[in-house]
Amino acid sequence: MKRIAKIISNLLHPFLIPIYAEAVLLFSGTIYSFYPMRLRIYLMWAIILYATALPLLSVALIKRIQRLRGREIQQRNKLTVMMFACAICYLLYAITMMRSPSLILFRKIASTAFLCTMASLIMSRFMRSSTHLTAMGAAVAFFVMLNIAGEPAVFWTLIWTLLIAGLAASARLYLGHNRSRQLLTSFLVGFVICCVAMLYL
Repeated sequence: MKRIAKIISNLLHPFLIPIYAEAVLLFSGTIYSFYPMRLRIYLMWAIILYATALPLLSVALIKRIQRLRGREIQQRNKLTVMMFACAICYLLYAITMMRSPSLILFRKIASTAFLCTMASLIMSRFMRSSTHLTAMGAAVAFFVMLNIAGEPAVFWTLIWTLLIAGLAASARLYLGHNRSRQLLTSFLVGFVICCVAMLYL
């Protein structure tokens, strides 16, 4: 069971949630699936670059610095640097999406990811927050807002996202990384941030 929980936790890593959300928009029968294939591939390439590739490069850079200095960087400082690098990457992606008014929803995804990362960074100073559940809370809010806006193609996606959020919370609890109150707080923070970003950014 522990191995299964680890697999679930890795598959639902915060780096991957924005990629999943954008893939649903572009390839699941929403109005955005009518974009030209070239544009959809570009958007997927961009989110993969900014949400996963560049943060992973920052992790590799941290490890390289460790070898050059000949001593281990504290885990807390390592996580802080990595999350700050992620936040910068999401901000750059949001700026990239500002060039076209038709890509406003993708800018909102990037803005939400940036704010969630910064919120997790701040919360980590006061409590053991869960970046997994912050990302899942934002994903649930994202599909809730799309349903309210009248996008029927994502109704079942919303249901599945709720179930997956519960699965992620169960995995984190089972692995002992967080307590239930920490998971709930992180989920609600992500949910509220996404709602605000969708309405006002």
